[in-house]
Amino acid sequence: MAQLNNIVNSQYAKEASNYIKISNELRSVGAHFEVDLPTIVFCGNQSAGKSSLLEAISGVKLPKSDGTCTRCVMELRLNESSEAWSCQVSLRKEYDKDEKRLPNPIETKFGSPINDPDKVELMARRAQKALLNPTTESNEYIDWDFNDDDSQLNGLKFTKNIVCIEIKGTDVPNLSLIDLPGIIRHTEKAEDRKFILLIEELVKEYIKNEKSIIIATISCKDEIDNQAIVTLAKEADPSGVRTLGVLTKPDMIENGTHNIWLKIMGGEAHQLELGYYVVKNPTKVQRAENITFEEARLNENEFFEQEPWKSFYLRERTGVKNLQNKLSELLIKSIKRGLPDIRKDVEEKLDKACQDLGKLPIQLSDNPRIELFRMIQNCSKIINEKTTCSNDQTEFWNSLNNQFAQFKKEFYALHPIFLIGCNVNGYKQKTSDAKFDMLEDFIEDCKSNTSTDKLKQITEAQVTETIRNARGRLLPGSIPYSAAQTMIQEIQVKWEKPVINCLNAVYEIMIKSVNEVMENIFSRFPGLVGRMEYKARTWLEECKKQSTDHINFMCKMERTTYPFTLDKQMMTDLKTKYLNSLHEAVKNDDRDPTDTLEVVALVMAYLKIAIKRYTDVVSMTIIHTFIDEFSERFQEKLMEIVINDKDVSIDELIKEDDNTKYQREKLLNREKLLREALDKLVNFGVYYK
Repeated sequence: MAQLNNIVNSQYAKEASNYIKISNELRSVGAHFEVDLPTIVFCGNQSAGKSSLLEAISGVKLPKSDGTCTRCVMELRLNESSEAWSCQVSLRKEYDKDEKRLPNPIETKFGSPINDPDKVELMARRAQKALLNPTTESNEYIDWDFNDDDSQLNGLKFTKNIVCIEIKGTDVPNLSLIDLPGIIRHTEKAEDRKFILLIEELVKEYIKNEKSIIIATISCKDEIDNQAIVTLAKEADPSGVRTLGVLTKPDMIENGTHNIWLKIMGGEAHQLELGYYVVKNPTKVQRAENITFEEARLNENEFFEQEPWKSFYLRERTGVKNLQNKLSELLIKSIKRGLPDIRKDVEEKLDKACQDLGKLPIQLSDNPRIELFRMIQNCSKIINEKTTCSNDQTEFWNSLNNQFAQFKKEFYALHPIFLIGCNVNGYKQKTSDAKFDMLEDFIEDCKSNTSTDKLKQITEAQVTETIRNARGRLLPGSIPYSAAQTMIQEIQVKWEKPVINCLNAVYEIMIKSVNEVMENIFSRFPGLVGRMEYKARTWLEECKKQSTDHINFMCKMERTTYPFTLDKQMMTDLKTKYLNSLHEAVKNDDRDPTDTLEVVALVMAYLKIAIKRYTDVVSMTIIHTFIDEFSERFQEKLMEIVINDKDVSIDELIKEDDNTKYQREKLLNREKLLREALDKLVNFGVYYK
């Protein structure tokens, strides 16, 4: 049976050691910055006996001199091992010299491994000295000799950085402990008040973690209600489910007050889910005599063999050894229970970090000229895809098509309709006027939105008057060509405005689309984006001016030259068609056809050809001389900045803004940290459902 117990204990010890190891590894890579890790946090008022208690648990002496141990955090990593006893002191720097959190914790070994427990205290003091002087190389303190005024020479009064003491050996318990500086509530020195507040905030920061087991070190020398740690623990753990109270200095209990502390131990007052333990540390006299840990343990056992502790029914809650076993049990259970959730939390935060990284611009290469060329090339490629409607870039052209449709609608609103049958040479027809619209089969969608009553109406009488005024010396019966020309030019003079409106609208669509693309690509470079946007806008305006010149030329050509078309067949067919319809109209009025109908048919036929030609050519001109021309030479224009801009170097142009750079570095460091943590969890065999 004894052999079986040894096997079970050995297996448990190995398992416990592995859990402590994975917890320490996660903390060493900084996983505690991203996820809550199970940990045991020792905290209490200054001079509550916390350091002596930790010495008894760890089996090594720890720094107690003012200016060192009370000025930084200490992490004790205790691992049971079959190897010979050894200790390695390390520095974990999580904050810079201004106490601002570093993107990644840096843990480095401080000195060589120690094989003598008596040498740990001095090396730990030197390590704390190194942390309190961050502007000096840490290695300079490995062999530091202390003097009486040494604490006055430190660069910092306090630091959040951590001295890590890792101890391995056969009689070492499986524990990982955080030792926080003692809480000070009263001081006569004004300069120490800031320091006191920093310690209190540090304690609050550590114990708020829901996976932290709070070890509230309470001195029996003072009333429990007067001790700050009791208040802080209740604030962090109101229900008391993760707080364990440790009563120290039971030999200092005033006569007649033992019952108060026994009630606390028995859970009758200041109840805690994890209850209380009581330990007896060496006195100052005993420490001065340098008693061994074995002697201290024997003295403690003798103390608890005295009344009232001898007859106390919770004897398993007395003594450092019982406390040590309980702490190990609590921590290992907490780690074992929490690892699946920790892995899940790490994976979720890693996914989020990767997503956030994906939202940032791609990190630049080391060659700024190549990088700038790539960005310009990419910008030009996207603009080209938009203007050519490739790679499903249809949104841009949908906006353009809508604008061309609006142009068509505005143009339709300018053309006239002819009213045949109205008062001609004093003759009043009996039936209503017949309306003739040359574009009725050309722009049906626009007709539905524009009432013919709003279009310019030209009556038969007005056409007759125009012919009469244009005849001059021509013989009666002759039809003056100038009459048709005059009517056509009076209509064409209004064609320029909707074209310019269309060009301006297309310009706004272009500049909005171009700015969006450039903002996405260049916005992270404050020195570059302004130049690029200015160059793009300048080129846009040049293309617009070029289009305007073409449009002005076409408008002038339509207005100032004689009406012209090479499409003789279309002209003949349309005129014949319209003339037949006009003849039918007057035939219903019992009238003979007149010269007026010839002119109306001619004007209608030519305007239909000219309008179709003009709207197509104008739209194509805008597309070719503005949109396509801009796109084709866009990359060339942007490259002029690289070639011709001598005022600033390329390095300055593509200098990334500090915020983007900071965000990327922050996310990259977070990703690196979380990946390292995940690797350790996976290698350990942690899974979750």
